[in-house]
Amino acid sequence: MLIDQLNTLKAEWDASQSGVLSRIPLYHQIYTALKDAIVNGTITFGDKMPTEQQLVSVFDVSRITAKRALDELAAENLIVRHRGKGSHVTYRWEPSPVKGPLIGLIKNMSELFQHSSTKAISIEKTTPPAEVRIELGLEGGEKVHKVVRVHCDEDGEPYAYYVSWTVGISRGFTRRNMQEHSRLEIISQNGISLTHVKQTLSAEPATIRVAAALDVVPGAALLSLTRRSFDETGRLVDLLHGLYNPKRFKYLIELSLE
Repeated sequence: MLIDQLNTLKAEWDASQSGVLSRIPLYHQIYTALKDAIVNGTITFGDKMPTEQQLVSVFDVSRITAKRALDELAAENLIVRHRGKGSHVTYRWEPSPVKGPLIGLIKNMSELFQHSSTKAISIEKTTPPAEVRIELGLEGGEKVHKVVRVHCDEDGEPYAYYVSWTVGISRGFTRRNMQEHSRLEIISQNGISLTHVKQTLSAEPATIRVAAALDVVPGAALLSLTRRSFDETGRLVDLLHGLYNPKRFKYLIELSLE
């Protein structure tokens, strides 16, 4: 664990030394500060923990207090302690998904479609590459609909580049239809009911092809979204990868306690 991380924890710890918290045993306060840093990913799997002497020096506590704080972490299997080698994090942090109602997502996507124009670059029924085929649970030669689209804003400026793979489409995936109806509407018209969606946000550089479509330079950083949509049986039926020009598109997430 880097010393600046430890000093940051110490600063937060100092700020909490008042009221009820000040009556909690010192070892437990240090243990809690270290545990929070491990669980939230500030200190990651494999990182070396501070030594007892470092905790004594930074937090100005006794050696017994420092040892007990580390022992508590070891008892919860968050770290492992080896004599002569120090303590290391054994907890693997994973981000927790943010969950929300699907109806809100569908409404937002429909509203976005109403204020956009769609250009279908290509529509074909084809055998997907291996990684897509595995995700969709397809047999070797099974074909699905691949659609490549560019969305433009109300001023005609391109802001999104989409590549999607959809299972079970028998009608409606035409260039003209996609200019008049959202892809979700067409999927629904094919008798496919989407009941569960997973979205992953990331970033990636623009390839030459995508850069030309979105009016950016190759290698420019783009917002990346992967959306996996499942039907009522739990099967993944639609896999979409979207890339967005961050100068023309913002992804707003608003959360409440309700």
